[in-house]
Amino acid sequence: MSNGDEKIVAAVVSFLDRQKLDYEKGEAQHCTQFRVQTGAQKATVSVYNSGKIVVGGGDSRLKTLLIEMKQALEAGTVGPGQALPFEIEKFPQTIRERVPDCDPVIVVFIEEAIKCIKNEALLAAAFMIGAASERAVNLLIHTYADAIREDANKAKFIGRISNRNISKKYEEFVSSFKSCKSRPTDPVLNDIDVVIGTTFQFCRITRNEVGHPQIVPDLERGVLIANLGNFVTYIERIYKLMKHFRDNGVVV
Repeated sequence: MSNGDEKIVAAVVSFLDRQKLDYEKGEAQHCTQFRVQTGAQKATVSVYNSGKIVVGGGDSRLKTLLIEMKQALEAGTVGPGQALPFEIEKFPQTIRERVPDCDPVIVVFIEEAIKCIKNEALLAAAFMIGAASERAVNLLIHTYADAIREDANKAKFIGRISNRNISKKYEEFVSSFKSCKSRPTDPVLNDIDVVIGTTFQFCRITRNEVGHPQIVPDLERGVLIANLGNFVTYIERIYKLMKHFRDNGVVV
């Protein structure tokens, strides 16, 4: 059991994991302490059983980041595991850092989605996220098609996805990918349902509810933010798959 407030400790762990920071977690008197490091920069975060958060260490970009985390958690405006407000602002920058060759159309639509969320325009935000997702998945599917080695099989696959909506294209892609003989050995990339499939379907459904309205969709801000928080990993995973297809080809 943590010496520090368990909910805040869990939120700190979630934040550090999302930021991909190295850390050691330990227990001290009346608090749970994290020793955090990135490169040569080091800092500490102490979470007390009263809920108080103390950030220590010399001045650095890491310490500034942790202070921003502390301020957001103390404001108490987000649920457990959700991206913090200042993290959302940095999503486009994070995508560019992790995926330097990311299509600029994707980044622009994510920037627009963030503006919409900040202004409580949730329907518009859902549409922007859906548009960014569709662009990414289309790039994934067509990269897969281009990488198919045998011309006859390539032509068959292209025929199955031509003039189809994104949902049907994705179904054809998943079916072909799961039966192809050149899937990546990395289990994280091999299981496309976990991150790519889940995020794609959420984005597609919410975008359709906005773009083809029958009623006003009941969208929750927290749910949109949570899925936007997954978007960095989603794009990163898609681009790693595309690189695998380009580097190794596709055998179906």
